[in-house]
Amino acid sequence: MSNRLRELSSQHAFQTQCLAQMGVVTWLNGVEEVVGQVYLPAQPWQAQGNVLTDSAPSEETLSAVSDHDRVSGFSAKAAQPPVMLDPQEKQQSVSNLREQLNAAPEIIVEDLQPIEELAVDIEVATDVHLSQVSSIELRAYALSNKLLILSDVPAVFSQQEEIDQLALKMAQALLKDPVENWQRYAFAWPGTLKNPHFLNRTDWLIGALESSVQRWTQGFLPEAKLVLAGSKIAQLMDDLPSSSPLKFYPTARIVSLSELHRIPELRKEAWNSMQTSFFSSH
Repeated sequence: MSNRLRELSSQHAFQTQCLAQMGVVTWLNGVEEVVGQVYLPAQPWQAQGNVLTDSAPSEETLSAVSDHDRVSGFSAKAAQPPVMLDPQEKQQSVSNLREQLNAAPEIIVEDLQPIEELAVDIEVATDVHLSQVSSIELRAYALSNKLLILSDVPAVFSQQEEIDQLALKMAQALLKDPVENWQRYAFAWPGTLKNPHFLNRTDWLIGALESSVQRWTQGFLPEAKLVLAGSKIAQLMDDLPSSSPLKFYPTARIVSLSELHRIPELRKEAWNSMQTSFFSSH
């Protein structure tokens, strides 16, 4: 079988080499084996002043084609001329680089040493125990911009209308005037926080309750009155800081409205407590 020499353009030769590396050689016409050589320049990107020529390569750049290359069709031969650098010129380059680094402190020289991770102990603040109450379900009634009733209710509460009527009757009896406007609010705090470092923290609950009550009473008159109905809301109000504005409201403490509705006998005691707290000085 005779060998056939075929001259290819640089683009065609490079494409042929890529196809040969992928094992695609059946596209060649003819049944005879085609042997060739692909020459790759040492610098494939043409620099300024460097003109590529189509002159034939010298015999020194040729090498024998191996059997593997013959099977694949073409072999790659990249000419890599050795770069010779004058020792004196090399020393000058190093000195010049050192002078540039010393003269320009803004140049950051990256240290390639591995980064060491240090374990740092994080001090967690001591748990704050401001209240024994960690969860609450609350109904608030703002009545005639004069009276605010805060009442505990059960977690599963189904007597909303009855409690509303009881709060309206209580307000009308205390204020001795018809209730012209009223608004009902709901406040719920499901329980302790999920963060393991703050399981026993209750200052968030107290802060949320204080801000809510201040929002509900922002339009109240100076002689506004506050009724705390239930043990949980009474405890939380006690845990408020002494500087809280809610501490200055005339306050009465009674059982929750749900208990008053379920046990009417408790209403007389609650009424006496409210009369004493609001009108004992009159």
